[in-house]
This record gives sequence, C-alpha cells and structure tokens, in this order.
Amino acid sequence: MGQLYWVTRTGTPVAGQDFITLISATGRRIKLRRLTVGGGGTNAAQQLLISRATAGTTPGGAITPTPATDLTPASVFTTATTWSAQPTPVTNQEPANWNAAGGANINNAIAGSHEARNGDCLSIRCPSSGLWPKLRSSLPSRTAPKPKQW
Repeated sequence: MGQLYWVTRTGTPVAGQDFITLISATGRRIKLRRLTVGGGGTNAAQQLLISRATAGTTPGGAITPTPATDLTPASVFTTATTWSAQPTPVTNQEPANWNAAGGANINNAIAGSHEARNGDCLSIRCPSSGLWPKLRSSLPSRTAPKPKQW
C-alpha cells in the first residue's frame, strides 16, 4: 500500500559511508520495496548493507524521488548522498551482494523488513572494508496509503 517512487544513483561507493540514505518525514513512514545494484568495475564480489538508521548531521547531495506514475503526488521523503556525520545504522544489517564486473543483484524486500518512520532513515551503506567499483542503484520506495481500486 502507498505511493511508489524511484530514486537512482550512479557513483563509486566509499567504505563505511552511506551510498544513499532515504529519510522519512515526521509522522510518515517509508518502505524500501526493492534495491537493484549492478557493477561497472573489474572487482568481483561486492556488498552494500541495508538497515534502519538514526539521522546523521547535515545531509547533502539530495536526489529528488521520481513518482512512478503521473498521478502520484510529490514525495514527502527526502534523500541524501553526503553527510558531515554519517547516520548510525542498527546493529544487524541485511547484505545486498553483487558481482561488480557486471552481475546485478535485485533485492526484493520482505514486507516491512526495511521501514523507517518519524524522521528515521533507511541506510544503504558500504561496509568498512573492501574495494568499491562504480555502481548504479535503483530504489523504489513507498509512502502514504494507496487508495482502494474497485
């Protein structure tokens, strides 16, 4: 249920930092429906970590979420690609693994497994160690209840 939005980022992840953060609005919740990552480098196995997180300090590099249809209103959540102090993720994080030499990973979230509300974040982060090639990610997220269709 809810509105569907797309957020796409291409770039080279930095170890120990969020590649992208989805930030919920106060009094609202967001759910990550799917994370698709694919490599454009030469290193083989790579990984991102997905988790809830508390907000960091001074977000920047916002990417405006694109509504999935022309009937979808503007998004009430925001994004960040840079922080002066990174968000603090929860202890247990779900890995999204892929082959950086071209293999893709499509991570379909289990219902409710990636959810943030009331200003908390969904962190898509690089682990603290590893080699990070250029990648492209696509993140559909939902907000607000979806109207019933008859």
